[in-house]
Amino acid sequence: MTNIKLIPYLTFENTKSALEYYKRVFGVTDVKRQAPTQKQAEEMSLNPDVNLDNLTMNASFRILGKDVYCADSFLGKPVVSSLISLMFEVDLHDSDAASELESLYKRVADSEEVKVIITFEKKSNGNKYGQVVDKYGVTWIFNAVK
Repeated sequence: MTNIKLIPYLTFENTKSALEYYKRVFGVTDVKRQAPTQKQAEEMSLNPDVNLDNLTMNASFRILGKDVYCADSFLGKPVVSSLISLMFEVDLHDSDAASELESLYKRVADSEEVKVIITFEKKSNGNKYGQVVDKYGVTWIFNAVK
């Protein structure tokens, strides 16, 4: 079972706009986005006059070297939920990884486009931990452990 991956997959009402947000606020890279083809639009019974370029069939981006996938919700408006969390965990002994994690947290928190739930700082157990919630309700957890 070592060939099994767990891949974060987010759904948005407007993925095209969400990708711009994540580029600006989180500094995500390697953004890829594919609009539905005319055939896919017909198969999903989309309105014939809809601008397909504004829709996203599938997309992805990279953050701290990890892939996140996403797409538009074609089944109705998605419900914003802070019950969805994505956690980055690094070893504090890996100074490069710990520095990257701290830089990402600082960038995101300083943007004022997220809600800081827990400030990323050293806790009583010696680990560093923090949480933010983005404008789409996704909780991002920053965890640096000994």
